[in-house]
Amino acid sequence: MIKIVMQTKREQTQYRMTLLPSLESFIPDDHRLRKLNKVLDLDFIHESVRDYYCQDNGRPSIDPEVVIRLFLLQAIEGITHVRELMREAHVNLAYRWFIGYEMDEDLPDHSTLSRALDRLGDSVFNELFERSISQCKRSNLIEGRVLHVDATTIRADIDRSRVGKADSSDKDARFGRFPDGTLQPGYKQQTVVDDGSRVVLEVSVDPANVNEGKGLSAALEKASSRLDSPPEVVCADSAYASGRNAAACDDEGIRLVSPPATGKNQYSDEQFAIDKFEYDEKRDVFICPSGKMLSRAGRENDKRRRWKYRASARDCRDCSLKSECTRASSRVLRVTSYHSATVNLRKDSQSAEFKALYRRRAPVIEGIFAEGKQWHGLARAWRRGLSKMRIQSLLISTVLNYKRLMSALSSLSSLLSAFIGVLKRFRALLGLIKIIERQTSSACL
Repeated sequence: MIKIVMQTKREQTQYRMTLLPSLESFIPDDHRLRKLNKVLDLDFIHESVRDYYCQDNGRPSIDPEVVIRLFLLQAIEGITHVRELMREAHVNLAYRWFIGYEMDEDLPDHSTLSRALDRLGDSVFNELFERSISQCKRSNLIEGRVLHVDATTIRADIDRSRVGKADSSDKDARFGRFPDGTLQPGYKQQTVVDDGSRVVLEVSVDPANVNEGKGLSAALEKASSRLDSPPEVVCADSAYASGRNAAACDDEGIRLVSPPATGKNQYSDEQFAIDKFEYDEKRDVFICPSGKMLSRAGRENDKRRRWKYRASARDCRDCSLKSECTRASSRVLRVTSYHSATVNLRKDSQSAEFKALYRRRAPVIEGIFAEGKQWHGLARAWRRGLSKMRIQSLLISTVLNYKRLMSALSSLSSLLSAFIGVLKRFRALLGLIKIIERQTSSACL
């Protein structure tokens, strides 16, 4: 028998006075913002920004903690524009709950948020980032033995034709090489990440045309200051494999795992490469494959200011290997002051352990960049200027660290719940055993 159902239409009532439960009751216990709120440490905010506000005059400001929470929401959701953020906050109950605004409260205007950002600068966001690292450290997430360093490019919010011009809307953006091979205006974010936990330990931002390899020592110094002891290993791509970086890491007792360029002859692949010459550090001379000396002969007059080492014309003229070494009257080597460190790095790069460590680099550091760009808005600058770009990077790095912390605490909670469940079952089993024992004793009597 077919039941007859009458079609009806729901009236869309727009205005009705209702009594709703508290906003708190609408947010599920497992919602990501509720989890974040449990670990988020913002107690420092008011004291940290005190100097940026007048304490006894002027119109009331938006609560600085609300400002920080709104910008954290922007990073969590990867929302490019503040206008869009505030439109979403207007209708999203979880957003309102996170910033402490009730459903009938007017939200801050987007322009007020932008002015607050100009007032605060990047110091408060840097402290927020530092605290996220400290919390991960207190939770024993950071091992700190192996670190990964790399840089990624971020597209600036500016037209290509205005880059570097006096009337540019973003005076700090510069052209840089992007992953697709094109030159685009943007910035370059250098990041240091812990191998085991994927916690971000340091982040810095430069115009996209800056050579990231030159910033390795400064990045490692800041990252190491947040650890109990210096790292044992630093993994980086070939852009960091300079003699200067190798020597700096050697001085700190750190193993640099970064594949160096081969020491081939720049003039001919058929002639002896520099690696065929043995350096005698005590005498400050090179020994050629024929056993002859090349002595220091001054510096090159170029940007690198390399040292020149020259063999005598007589030794080269009578040498049976001359055709394999040079076409000039005598062989000249041009080396930096860090040649020994470069040679050691090349030798180490052939070891199985070096190669195994280097294979760990891409999944960690490139995974961090992919996560930041796909989910949290790192692919493109939200605002203009180096300081604003740094704030964006700090916010996203902070969010990534809190995600690691939330995941670890969630896993710990699950383990604790499982352990409690086992204890309960064990107690129930003990109770059952006692009942059986009493019954057995009664039967025997």
